[in-house]
Amino acid sequence: MVFIIGIGSIAFSGSVGAQADSGERLAMLRARLATLDVDTTRVEDIIAIQRMQRAFGYYLDKGFFGEAANLFSEQGRVQYGVDGVYVGRERIQELFTRHGHGSMTAGPGLPFGRFNMHMQLQPMITVSADGVTAQGRWRDWALLGEYQVEIFWGDAVLENDYVKEDGVWKIAAMRYYTNFVAPYQGGWAALDPVKGDWSTRISEVFPPDAPSPVQYQPFPEVYVPPYHFDKDLSAIRSSMPPEAKVRPNDALGRLEVIADQQAHKLARVSSLRAIENLQAMYGYYVDKGQWQDAVSLFTEDGSWEFGQSGVYIGSENVERGLRLMGPDGLERGQLNNYPMLQPIITVSEDNLSASGRWRSDVMLARDGKGQWGGGLYENEYVNDNGTWKISQQHYWVTFWADYDEGFSGVGLIPMQASSTANPPDAPPTLEYESLPNTYIVPFHFDHPVTGEAHQYLEGGQ
Repeated sequence: MVFIIGIGSIAFSGSVGAQADSGERLAMLRARLATLDVDTTRVEDIIAIQRMQRAFGYYLDKGFFGEAANLFSEQGRVQYGVDGVYVGRERIQELFTRHGHGSMTAGPGLPFGRFNMHMQLQPMITVSADGVTAQGRWRDWALLGEYQVEIFWGDAVLENDYVKEDGVWKIAAMRYYTNFVAPYQGGWAALDPVKGDWSTRISEVFPPDAPSPVQYQPFPEVYVPPYHFDKDLSAIRSSMPPEAKVRPNDALGRLEVIADQQAHKLARVSSLRAIENLQAMYGYYVDKGQWQDAVSLFTEDGSWEFGQSGVYIGSENVERGLRLMGPDGLERGQLNNYPMLQPIITVSEDNLSASGRWRSDVMLARDGKGQWGGGLYENEYVNDNGTWKISQQHYWVTFWADYDEGFSGVGLIPMQASSTANPPDAPPTLEYESLPNTYIVPFHFDHPVTGEAHQYLEGGQ
């Protein structure tokens, strides 16, 4: 994304400063420009961190382990599961090389038939007030294995610290919380609880520099990696629309108008980042059955709709709806992964509301059975006095399917109807059926190139 924020470098001539009553206006404008410059840098920081972390995933994918290690500060650290902590780029390079089945001597790349995909998804980034450190939470979704030998799913949460050195963002610390590595055959739902020490074999032949500061049990146990934001809502805040003012028609007034326009543009771009953080937070809370935390991200009169389960309206009722997905904190063997992917967010011109479309490809486990899910969110958001919140959340189900049977036919599972034990406040907005039927979820946005509204088949079918 490109930001057209060039006003910080405008020079003010003596003639402007000499205008009657212009001194105070000039001082206020300089202060505004300084604030705009800081706020612009914060948005650029978030984008730079996201870009860097996504590069980390691409490097692991193809065995560029040296390039991955060079994303870290000189004394960067990786806490890998319960194995321990590895310090310094050389140690980090060897750690990921060993886990990725690469070679320390043959250079970058993977051996024939080896795959090591590590998708870096669902970023939630918080930049410190001083602008030189930041923290981020990511979902690491992995596909691992070797041609005609073995295939595994991997699931982990990353909680990272970042540092800005000489204007460049680097990873200062990575906490890699492995949730599971499961054979493709049988999947995650077939995993047995681990017993005793479950550190990897790599930690035995390549000992860490320090023991792990945390001990936990992976799935099917339910473990919540600590959140760096811990109910801190600063990451979902944005500016309110600047007050419209009529500026004097003089040289300084024209500069003030430019500043007003840039402040408005920056507020809307900041809102994009805030809403992406907001939806990511919701996804992480839903993953672990933290319903009250999830509800705190809604407006008081917000609504929640899921498939054909009906509409739940208002904070208490939204929480009732969420509990259809499981008890507080879930139970052993319950997997509830709802990644928030591929966002298209549209912020209103006045920066008071927004719409967002997201993809969520779901990994579930219940009672020892695994399920796939796929669907789309079309959500509405409001700027609540500078803090973005969800006003309407609607998950449109594309399909549910048994893990083993797949989603090509016999494995398909119909959507659940409205609960009678925990009834909604209103029936579904629209009746539709999931696969093998198809339904076109209306796009909230027009075509990005032609600007034309999308055409739908009758009834959305």
